[in-house]
Amino acid sequence: TPAPPARPEPDPAEVSRAAALVAGAQRPVVIAGSDVYADGAWAGLQSAAEALRLPVIPNGMGRGCLPADHELAFSRARRVATKGADLVLVVGTPLDFRLSFGEFGAATVVHAVASPEQRAGHVQPAASPAGDLAAVLGGLAAYAGPRTDHEHWIATLREAETAARSQEEGALNSDAAPLTSARVYGELRRALARDAVVICDGGDFVSYAGKYLDSFTPGCWLDPGPYGCLGTGPGYAMAARLTRPEAQVCLLLGDGAAGFSLMDVDSLVRHRLPVVMVVGNNGIWGLEKHPMRAMYGYDVAADLQPGLRYDDVVRALGGAGETVTEAAELGPALDRAFAAGVPYLVNVLTDPQDVYPRSSSLA
Repeated sequence: TPAPPARPEPDPAEVSRAAALVAGAQRPVVIAGSDVYADGAWAGLQSAAEALRLPVIPNGMGRGCLPADHELAFSRARRVATKGADLVLVVGTPLDFRLSFGEFGAATVVHAVASPEQRAGHVQPAASPAGDLAAVLGGLAAYAGPRTDHEHWIATLREAETAARSQEEGALNSDAAPLTSARVYGELRRALARDAVVICDGGDFVSYAGKYLDSFTPGCWLDPGPYGCLGTGPGYAMAARLTRPEAQVCLLLGDGAAGFSLMDVDSLVRHRLPVVMVVGNNGIWGLEKHPMRAMYGYDVAADLQPGLRYDDVVRALGGAGETVTEAAELGPALDRAFAAGVPYLVNVLTDPQDVYPRSSSLA
């Protein structure tokens, strides 16, 4: 594992101010972003969460920095948490459109960043410690001042989390035809090991991955970042396979994203890098088509070739693969893929009418 980048030491007074605000809040929540992983600060995150009894929601590569099955880790209760919080501590990620540009109603905002230039210029946080995030989080964990009991708030969020997970089960286990993206992830949840490296390259199909897949280990979630740059997946997969040769490496692709860089399978084959690729193939640019339909009643240039055999492309390049059209085929296909020892693409034909429930703040 490469060493974290050198960061400035945070101002102890600013860290103390942040710690006092967080400890004294009635309903705090922590949003842990990619720089928690980049700074190697996941142990500090867990220590701070446990010491101050803070619920933690992952963002970006912050996934896995607190294991998804930790008592203070939440993902499905995100909306309940951010709507009900009286303080939001954002660590290691910008206050951009993914976080409503730092607007959380009447909640106090504390923004911990890895360097002073990353401080938000469009909002005025109550505190903003800047520097090595491991040191910032270590300072929070060491806080010995007065604090408020957060157990009722944690229980409220756990109830919301449990209810949301229970509600998902029908979609994750559905045998409906055509297949839905949720059903694909229901099967992947069973097939992926705890330390599997999951790489996301796509729009709606990988949005479902963010919704349904859990991460348990730091550095096991890679996605295109806030700008959604398609085509990054195969390169990420090569790096992941070389870095973690014993782990499962699973690349999730929308069929639109597959068109950007699927020829890079040639490199996977030549360098003998076995990666499992799962394509959610609905024959459309779903992230464009569905919003256009909703807003305008029509769509333009949002269709792809239905049923395209992306697995044939991988076979032609020296890998292997198969096409799946029914729920009963999913599990056995994934088992074959992970056992193959070569680049293997599972081409899953999914329902083009399956619309991801999307909302965003772009104002």
